[in-house]
Amino acid sequence: MALWKAGFRTCTPMVKTGLSIPDALCFLAILLPVIPIIIIFLRRSWQRDFMIFLGMICLLSCMQHLIICIPSLASINITIVNNIFGLGEFVLLLYLFRQVIPTPWVRELLHTVLIAYSSIAITIYALRGTDQYAFKLSFAAAFIMLLVAIVALLQLIRDKQLFIFQSPMFWIAGGNICYFTMFMLTGLVGVQGNGGVTLQHEKLILLSVINGIRYMFFIAAAVVVQQKEEKTTAY
Repeated sequence: MALWKAGFRTCTPMVKTGLSIPDALCFLAILLPVIPIIIIFLRRSWQRDFMIFLGMICLLSCMQHLIICIPSLASINITIVNNIFGLGEFVLLLYLFRQVIPTPWVRELLHTVLIAYSSIAITIYALRGTDQYAFKLSFAAAFIMLLVAIVALLQLIRDKQLFIFQSPMFWIAGGNICYFTMFMLTGLVGVQGNGGVTLQHEKLILLSVINGIRYMFFIAAAVVVQQKEEKTTAY
C-alpha cells in the first residue's frame, strides 16, 4: 500500500538545487502524520478506541518516512521497510473500521480477512522474499481497504444522515477511499517497474500528494472528535 514511498530514493536522480519536490514531499510525509498524534494527545481523545488506532497508524507512517527519507539509512532495503509498515497499517486500519461496523457477521468477516491476508503475506515474504509479490499484495490490500472504507462510510450515512460531517469516522473513511482509489488507478497505469522512469516518478509524486490529503482528512478527524458532545455515539 505504500510502494510510492520508496520512489523518492530510487526513481528521482535529480540534481540538487536547494529543496527539491521529492524532498518537500518527504518532509510533509513526516510532518503531517505527527499533527493528528499531537491533537489526540493534547485533547485526550485516546479514550476512544478508534482514535488510538488512528494515532498508531499516524505513528507508523511517521516512522516509515523517517527511515526512508534519512540519507544515512540509504543502505536499508526500502521494499522490506514498506512491506513491514504496510502490513502494520493494514492491520490497524481493519481494526479501526471494525470498531464502527456493528453488524456481527461483517465484523467476523473482517477478522477472518485480517488473519487470512496477514498469514498469506507473511508466508510469501518468508518463502519468496519481499520483492517478488510486493505490488500484488499491496494492490490486494488496497482493494480490501477500499471496500471496507466504503462499507464503513455507508454505515455512517445510514446512522448519522445530516450529522455525518461531525463524525471523525467520515473523515477517516473518506481519506482512505480517496487514497486507495488513486493507488489502484495508478497501479493499473503501466505495470509496476515498467513504463519508464518518468511515468513511475509522476505516479509516485501523485500518490504522495494524495497521501498528504489523506492525512489532512485524519487531522480533520482528530479535530472533529473533540467538537462532539458525549451524548453522541463514539463514531
